Amino acid sequence: MRDIKFRGKRLDNGEWVFGDIWQHNGRVDIVDHRAKSHPVDPETVGQFIDLPNYGVWEGDIYEFTRPWSNGSLERGVVKCTEHAEWAVNAWMLTGIYEHGKPIGNIHDNPELLQPQGE
Repeated sequence: MRDIKFRGKRLDNGEWVFGDIWQHNGRVDIVDHRAKSHPVDPETVGQFIDLPNYGVWEGDIYEFTRPWSNGSLERGVVKCTEHAEWAVNAWMLTGIYEHGKPIGNIHDNPELLQPQGE
């Protein structure tokens, strides 16, 4: 069975916490490995995507080159598509993960998605 993990930014100090998700009474918590519950900002919650020999988080900013391109770098956000597949810029993550890497996330590094030179 696959271990499903989540992360979110704590409401009390803004730090990341990792573990299981728990939603109740309009509140979202992440329960850490010590079974301690931490209220988190629901907008920052993302799931871990476990790829072969690799792993990224939903909301990570991924920089990659398409294998068939001229080598130009692209950046995009890791997210789940409407078909429950993980993708970056509509390209399947499992097809490009070996041609790139996560360089930040949309919550801590939104400037990484700005066009170069701005």
